[in-house]
Amino acid sequence: MYNESETFSHLIDGQMMQCIVIGEQEMDLPSYLLQGEKACGYLYDEGNLTKWYWKGLTIIDGKRCLYFDELPLFPLTDIASKKRDKALFIVRDVAKALENLPTSFLDLSSGILPIWRIWGVEGGKILILPQDLADLFTSCANEETRYFNSSAWVHHGLHTPFTLCDQMTSLLYFSALGFAPFSDKETREDSFKAMPLSLAKLSLPQSSVSFIDSTLSMGLTKQRDVSGNMESQKALGWFLFQTESLQWTLENLEQPKSRDSYNAVDACAVFMKGQHNRAKQRIFWRTKGWLVLTILAVVVSVSWFTTARIQEARRPPYTAGMEPTQVIQEYYAALNELSLENMDASLAKGVKNPSEMEVTNLYVTRQTRQAYEGINTQIDPNIWLADGKPAILSSTFIYGVANLSIKQLDQKTYLATGVMYTPYTYSDTEESATKEGYMPIYTYDIQQQFTVEMGKRGWYEITSISSVKVQPKEKILVETYTKAANTALSQ
Repeated sequence: MYNESETFSHLIDGQMMQCIVIGEQEMDLPSYLLQGEKACGYLYDEGNLTKWYWKGLTIIDGKRCLYFDELPLFPLTDIASKKRDKALFIVRDVAKALENLPTSFLDLSSGILPIWRIWGVEGGKILILPQDLADLFTSCANEETRYFNSSAWVHHGLHTPFTLCDQMTSLLYFSALGFAPFSDKETREDSFKAMPLSLAKLSLPQSSVSFIDSTLSMGLTKQRDVSGNMESQKALGWFLFQTESLQWTLENLEQPKSRDSYNAVDACAVFMKGQHNRAKQRIFWRTKGWLVLTILAVVVSVSWFTTARIQEARRPPYTAGMEPTQVIQEYYAALNELSLENMDASLAKGVKNPSEMEVTNLYVTRQTRQAYEGINTQIDPNIWLADGKPAILSSTFIYGVANLSIKQLDQKTYLATGVMYTPYTYSDTEESATKEGYMPIYTYDIQQQFTVEMGKRGWYEITSISSVKVQPKEKILVETYTKAANTALSQ
């Protein structure tokens, strides 16, 4: 990933001005960033800092541009191409400039300085733009450009005072290889393990390669030893001292190299393949680990259910003494409660429950979420309908049968009808798309036939039960809310 900011000279109101492109003409500018007094930036020149001010905004050739007094600028990203041979000197000058700037000007809330705040000036100067201009660039840029200029340089897990030392070293790495060390998503998934510079076989002295590799992989204890409790920009003194005697022998390029191009280097290819596998495993456990835990919980739960059912078989079920229609009603009430034990209480021994697997999976999911998050994720549709169809918590779902009706067909056969509410479709042909802030709930008209007979032990029980016949009814988009939003509203 590589984004180069565009800068050029242009005649404005009879004067030659320097321009920086901030976005397309159609881009709406946030008005709050353009109000009040303009914040100043700083020009650094051999130990001296001078305040610098921009003039205004204009449109040139369909681009929105920032303009100011003419200045022979070049983007900092040139250190990976046209200025690659001077990268060490440029980065050290950037560090010297930052070292002398106040923390309030730098605004290091993210730990680093966005790349589009730093510009080189032909002749050895460095221009640091104010934070309000960085905010302007951020608001006008697309996601890829924002990522390259900011997030790609953030290295999580660092000792806070060491972050700028890490970023300056990352700039040297970028110059050498053509990409930021932590910009690739797989590198970030792999605990921020940057591909070692030593694998790329560059024409750099070993001392320079070792410094970059060791600094980007430095442990917290060493980072604390190096930077202590200093302000981040003051800790740059360590970086300047360490790089003072380094040699930089890389040649200029027309364009920076891409990360993928290093697959042609055997050692790099082996590293990237290993990193891909490690990142893939981490992503799996982060996104699918709950499924593994759920399956394990299902196995444990089913074993528990089996033992409990053997014990319960020796005692009369709670449905003993009920009429046939009541026995069927209790079967559906247990389904709505996700209680496999109570569903089985209505069934004669050996009768297969067609809803057993579905109820078991939903029960385990609900109990696991309740254990970890403290919330009951399942809502009975009868309760939801009685409450007037309110919004539901975003991580919950509606499941069960409502509008239940039972009709006797003959002496022992009954037909149950109702409306099934589920958080998923029973048909691949149904539309499953939804929109933000809403939970899709799918409803079906259902029919199910039961045979209810008096058992040998003296109570009515279901001796056969058909699979549920479903007919799609409608998809309902139920409004959702988050815990935080609900808490704020109640206050």
